[in-house]
This record gives sequence, structure tokens and C-alpha cells, in this order.
Amino acid sequence: MADRWIETFEGERWPRLYDLYTKEWWTAGRSFEDVVKMVEHSDLAIGLCSDERLVAFARVLTDYTFKALIFDVIVHADFRGRGLGQAIVTRIIDHDRLASVRSFELYCPDRLVPFYAKLGFSKGTANLLFRER
Repeated sequence: MADRWIETFEGERWPRLYDLYTKEWWTAGRSFEDVVKMVEHSDLAIGLCSDERLVAFARVLTDYTFKALIFDVIVHADFRGRGLGQAIVTRIIDHDRLASVRSFELYCPDRLVPFYAKLGFSKGTANLLFRER
């Protein structure tokens, strides 16, 4: 079972994090350098380790007042079904640095809406617009 929370990524943690990213459908095409840059520019990054293995990760962009957007909630395939996704999202919501945030938001496919609904999330009504480069 996972036993240690981390909030810093350096040294050997980078390849372990990148390994998680390479196995997910929405993150598989990201380069190692871009993952490092992305995490370094996130307001909060949280990992969960079991021994030296990184088994879960999520990151947050926030203004620390009105909104916190949760990105990339990833649980290693070998550790799914153990409540780690719920644990990492709960840790974010309860994090001291985010205590003043009024609204937590995230993207997820329709199949995961029931999972996040158990954590108090609901489908929003706003239209989300994208512009990609």
C-alpha cells in the first residue's frame, strides 16, 4: 500500500512521474521535457509513493481564492481500485495552501463523472471553449 505523500519532484522522481504520464490516453504524447516544465509551473503537485514507486499523481493551477483547477489525476494501473484516486483528490481539496479556494474544478470523461460525484463534484453548466496552437 502507498505510504508517503510528496510535493516536490527532482532527481529520480522525474522519470517515475514521466512513466505514469506515458501510460495514460490523454498524456501519452507528452515529452519528458514538457512534463518537467509543466509540473515546475504548476501551483501544487502531489504524488503518492509506495516504497520508491510513484503510484499516484495530480497537479493544480489556482488563484488561491476563487478557483483551483485539478489536472492529471493519475493512479498507476497496478494500484487502481484501492481508493488512491479519492485519496489524492481529497488531499488536494483539504490542502492548507488551498483552504481559501471557493471552487475546485476538473476535466474528466463522462465515464468518470460518478467517481468524482462521490467527492462532491457535479457537472457544470458553462460552455468550455478551447483554442489550441
